[in-house]
Order: sequence, then structure tokens, then C-alpha cells
Amino acid sequence: MALRYSVVRKIQFWNRRLALTLFRVCLTSLLVLAVACGGDSNPAETPDAGQTRPDAGVETPDSGEPVPDAGTETPDSGTETPDSGTETPDSGTETPDSGTETPDAGTETPDSGTETPDSGTGTPDAGSEPTDAGTEPTDAGVPTEVNVIDNGGFEEWPGALPARWSGSTTNIEEVVQKVTSQPYEGLNAARLINTSSTHKRFTTVAKSMAAGRYSCTYRARGTGDVRNAWFGTDYSSYSSYTSLNTQTWTQVSYNFNLANAVFDTFELIFSVRNTSGEHVLIDNVRCVRTPEPCDAVSCEAWARCDNATVTCQPLSGRCDDAMDCSEWQACDATHTCVTAADRCVRHADCAGTPETPVCDTASHLCVEGDPCAGVTCSNPATSCNPTTGVCELAEGACFTTYDCRGALPACDPATRRCVAADHSANIIRNGGFENWSTRPIPYYGNNYVPDYWYGLDNGITDPGTEIKPSRLARYTSAVHGGSSALQFVVPIQIAERFTTEKFNVPTGNYSCSYRVRGHGSIRHRSYSSGGWSPQTDFLTVDSDEWQPVFFRFTGNVRDWRLFFYPSRSVADRDHLQVDDVVCTKD
Repeated sequence: MALRYSVVRKIQFWNRRLALTLFRVCLTSLLVLAVACGGDSNPAETPDAGQTRPDAGVETPDSGEPVPDAGTETPDSGTETPDSGTETPDSGTETPDSGTETPDAGTETPDSGTETPDSGTGTPDAGSEPTDAGTEPTDAGVPTEVNVIDNGGFEEWPGALPARWSGSTTNIEEVVQKVTSQPYEGLNAARLINTSSTHKRFTTVAKSMAAGRYSCTYRARGTGDVRNAWFGTDYSSYSSYTSLNTQTWTQVSYNFNLANAVFDTFELIFSVRNTSGEHVLIDNVRCVRTPEPCDAVSCEAWARCDNATVTCQPLSGRCDDAMDCSEWQACDATHTCVTAADRCVRHADCAGTPETPVCDTASHLCVEGDPCAGVTCSNPATSCNPTTGVCELAEGACFTTYDCRGALPACDPATRRCVAADHSANIIRNGGFENWSTRPIPYYGNNYVPDYWYGLDNGITDPGTEIKPSRLARYTSAVHGGSSALQFVVPIQIAERFTTEKFNVPTGNYSCSYRVRGHGSIRHRSYSSGGWSPQTDFLTVDSDEWQPVFFRFTGNVRDWRLFFYPSRSVADRDHLQVDDVVCTKD
């Protein structure tokens, strides 16, 4: 009985203990919920803490005497309550997520305050110096100054020389050096070396430049003299020398004016002399064209804009109408001033009016008279042309063989008359191929060949004929002069040499020619103690008409010989024929 009573009492005790614990948990949860919902965050009496707890006081529940299994220290209770004490969970003097500093709120509001993001004294893309706007706008307002000198800072240096430098007029002998120590800006500068007192040039590569005034600056240091000029179709005048003797970068200025546009030939020149030590270093080369009123004006090809009036004005000799020409001129469809139909500038303009064959140069009118009156021709090879009133070569006369384009191919320097190929003035022996004979040819036996031709090949230093003699024939069906010509029968792709026998040529300049017809290709060349002449291009021939070919050479040589290189002949025009080979002294 006593045992049963004891068991019941223990069960009752643990039930009360469990109930008390559940009560405390629920009370704590309610308190947290109340705080989160805006309840009193600082209660005068902290739940689950203080002197006396709920369900506890002066009277112990269900007992007058001390509680079984408890003594001076109450289970899970006393001066230190579990999960409770002087600091209440999630509650006390500091309320969770609340207090003197509220998150995302306070004296400094995020994205707001004395300094608003993207706003203030320096607003991005706006302010005293806005992007793409301001004192120097891009594509608006005053245009940005453009440096017309490519690679002016020498930053592009792919090989031994800087890119876009060392143009055609450069003659500086020492290789321009890359300098990477203390350039004015960037990574590189250029060192120019010329210790001589004779100036040498270092230039930009050629480019096109618009007409206008240009202002140039560059930085220089070292020791030596430097000056500038420019090249278009000729050299401009040079600026004065700037003498350098400093290790500090010094600005040098140079200005020039292009009256007309320069196409593909402009080069900026740096002229240096007397360099020593570090020599002359240059960097940051800049040239800027000064804007002009006419930059915005487009004119026709025959006109140019006048900056003073900002209007298009005709170029010299060009016109918009006849008012832009002289009174004896008319304005044609190409806007060019030309001689009017009833006016003249020379006697030849009056050839259509035989009764008035003379041009009066004062009035530009055709009048009566003799065009040759008062004209004296001092050269015996010339006479006055009755139509033009000008001394011209008389018919059959010549200054050189180049003037002899008819039946007589050579020019006699003694008489200044055109003569036949067999004349003594012609230094080419048997140039008309009139004389032939049979003679032994090494490796080929006896063959019928033209005299003084088929020069023998004696090696590289003494070249001669290599064509087979069977490919040569005397041709009489059509000749330029005399009774025979030379026929090449060479229906092959390879051009083989055929040459004169060698001979010495006296001092002087010589004009030469030969005639060719038929179907094939041919070129010529000469060789002597002076070496080979320049190689000529192949001439394609496809005609029954004799075609003249001209060339020149200088004498005072030994063992001179003329070579022909025939090939690809076709039978439809009897292959290739050559006649009247002549060379005469000018």
C-alpha cells in the first residue's frame, strides 16, 4: 500500500513538473510574439524572471510541506532559471532589430543624404566637363584637332625602322634608333645620328595632304642641329636650324602652307647635322591643319573655293561661262577656255582659211600674209612649214635615226638625211641581211647564214648565238629595204639567242632601230665590255606590216654585239621576219 502511494505521488509530481515547463514555454512564446507585433519592448517586469514565478508563491501547490524530491533548491528553478535570467532571450534593454540604430534607417539613409548617388557636384556624364560635351566637343561645335602625321610618337616600331617613317627622300646614313629611356611621352622616341656638317634627311612615308596652312610641333633633345621642310613634287625651302644641347625635352615649331593639294607624294622632312653624344632625339611629332571657311564648301573639279568670299571660282584656264575667258576664247563643255572658232593663237589655226593664213597674235584674228615671212631655219635639216610658219624637219631629213621612220631607216650624222641600211653611217655590218654565205658552224656542220651574224658562244663571259642555224632562212617574199630579210622559224616556247659578231664601238651616243613583221614574239639586248644592257620586254608581233623598234646605247666599248631573242613563231604569217638593223652615231 505504501509502495503504491509512493508511486502515485511520483507520477503526480512529474505531471505537475511537465505542466509547469509547458506553461513557461508558452508564456515565453507569447512574449516574443507580442514584441514582434509592436508590444512593449521593455516591460517593467520581465516574464520568466524576477522574484516569484507563476504557480509559485507563499503556498506550494498540492502540498503544505516541502515538495518531495526537492529541497532548498527547486528543480530547474532558483536564482538562475533555465533560458531565463538577467538577460531575457530576444528581449531586454536592446530590442531585436530595433534600437538607436534602425537598419536601413537613421541619420544616413541609404541612397539618400548629403551625397546622392549619380548626383552632386560631379554628376557622371554631366558637369563642368561632360562626356562628349564641353569646351571641346566631339562631332559638335569646334572640331577636334587631328594630327595628320601618322605614328608621330614612334610607338609603332615593328622592325628596324618606325612604321610610316623613312620615306623616299630619306638619305640619313645611320640607322634611326629606337629610344625607350625617358621618351617625352609613350614608350618610344627616335634618335637621329649624323655627325657630319652636311645635313641628312629623315622623312615620313609619302601620303596625300589637303591644301591649307599647317602648324607643326615636336619635342627634341640631345646635341645637334635640326630643321624642317617638306617634299611634294619638289623640295620646299628649309626652316632655320634649331641648335640643341640639352637633356630636357624642348618644343620645336614648324609651319608651312600647301597652296594646292598634294596626292601621294607629301613627306615631312627632318634635316639634321653635327650630332654628338646622345645625338638628336625627337618625339611627339604633330601637324594640325588650320580650319578654313572653304572647308565646308564643295566645288566642281574645274573650280576652287576662295576663302575670302567662300565661293567657288574657276581655276586658271577654266570657266563657268565665256565671261571667265579672254575675249578671243569660248568656254567649252568641259569648262575649259579654248580658242573661239573664228580666232587664232598660231598660224596653224588659220589653215582652214587659205586666203588669210597668218595669225595676228595681237588681235587673235586670221589675216592675209605669208606664215614663213621673216622665218630663218638655221639647221640644214629643217625648213619652214608654210602652214605653221615653224622650222621643222624637212622631208627625208633627220636629227637621229629615231626621225627615220620611212623606207630609209638610218640617219647620216654628216648630212642629217635618212639613208639606207647599207650606208656607211650604219655601224651594224650587213644590217639589211643582203649578204649570205655557207660556213661551218660548230656542232652543226656547214650552214647558210647571213654574213657578220651568228656570233659564236664562247662561255658566260663571251656569250654568242645558241639558236640552231636551221631555224634561220633568207627571206625575199617581203622586205623593208634591199632584196632580202632574215626569217626566224622558231615555233617553240623558249627564246634562243641570235647575235651579231662582236666588234668595238667608238665613243659616242648611238640611236638604233630594226623592222619586224610576221607572227611571234621577239626582244633584243646588247652585251659588251661594259656588261649587259637593260633587259627589254618581249614584243608580240602579228602583222604583215613592218613595225619599227627603237633603242639607244652608249659607245666607247669593246666586243659589242646585238642579240635577238625570237620565239613562238606561227606559220600563218611566215613566222617572224627582221630587216634593216641600223645603229648610227647621234
